Amino acid sequence: MAPQIIMLNKKQTNTIEVSSDIAQVIQDGQQLVAYMAKDGEVSLDPELAQVMIDAKYKLQKKQWNAQDEANFLHSYDQLAKAVAPVSMESIRAISRSDNDKPSQAEKAVAWYRRYTLVALICLLLVQVYYLFGHALAHDLKDLYESRNEWQLRLDSEEPDSKEFKQIQNKYEEIGQRLDANYNLLKVWNRIWLMGFSFDSDIPPYSQEKLNVELRRLERAQADANALDNLNLAQTRLTARLQLFENMLFAQSVLEVLQGYVLPLLYGLLGAFIFVLRDLLREIRAITFTSDSEIRYRLRLTLGALGGMIIGWFLNPQELSGLASLSPMAMAFLMGYNVDVLFAIMDQIIDKLRGAMAANDGSKGKSTQGSGNG
Repeated sequence: MAPQIIMLNKKQTNTIEVSSDIAQVIQDGQQLVAYMAKDGEVSLDPELAQVMIDAKYKLQKKQWNAQDEANFLHSYDQLAKAVAPVSMESIRAISRSDNDKPSQAEKAVAWYRRYTLVALICLLLVQVYYLFGHALAHDLKDLYESRNEWQLRLDSEEPDSKEFKQIQNKYEEIGQRLDANYNLLKVWNRIWLMGFSFDSDIPPYSQEKLNVELRRLERAQADANALDNLNLAQTRLTARLQLFENMLFAQSVLEVLQGYVLPLLYGLLGAFIFVLRDLLREIRAITFTSDSEIRYRLRLTLGALGGMIIGWFLNPQELSGLASLSPMAMAFLMGYNVDVLFAIMDQIIDKLRGAMAANDGSKGKSTQGSGNG
């Protein structure tokens, strides 16, 4: 009986308390073995599987010792290298928890899918708004110039001639189209004016000229027609000021949309599409982790900035209508693959740095030559 008691005491002495970290690693080892047996592309080493299984039962029977821990950690290191780039963090991020809540990967997919749709809707609204305003501003400018040309033709014709009536009808038609475009342009401008409108005050000098003319007519006791013509001239001046103010404001808004807002949105949409494709790839490969989430958020920021950088090199006045979609497509591509844009920028900086270094070297040689002379 005595030797048996001594052996039991020796076993109890060699048994050590398993820390919570080691217990978690043992549990992770079981999940990695299950992954390799079910979905892994690498064959599972029987010896590694045996070590993982033995560790589980030794932990349950409280027969854990220092040698078991050393063997297990060495085997776990080999197992982790065998399944790389899959890791326990990526398996947890993709797997659902016990309470059947959405996994971290499912939440990420829902978030990026939702905000990709939001970015697409915003882009479509801004693009339609831009094209509508561009068409109005362009047509209004053409109609204004055309009406002036028909006005000159009308003034040059005799009132009793056959062509006078035709020219007058054409002049009135263009004037009506101009008024319709102008009314729509004012509605278009109200979105950026926040409901306000231009006061269109007559400049002091022009107003004083009208006042002087009014006093002259009153002193001369002019007829009502002369006074009416003066009022019409004042009304025409106010209307033209308001027309030009709305046209200039619309042109400024169009340049802002063309140079900044639209490239940014196109770049952001391109970055969202890249993230969705890369997210799908990582979920299929079971490599999605919380680090991927951080990388994707930064990618969105860089994509939006990349698109806006493309917009800086565009000249909105050289583009018109649907032709502006080609540079926007470039902004989309740069947002989708922003690495290309920054690689180009790095090459430009390296060339400038080399040119500056060569210039400094040539200056140094010229200085030495003049000193030797």
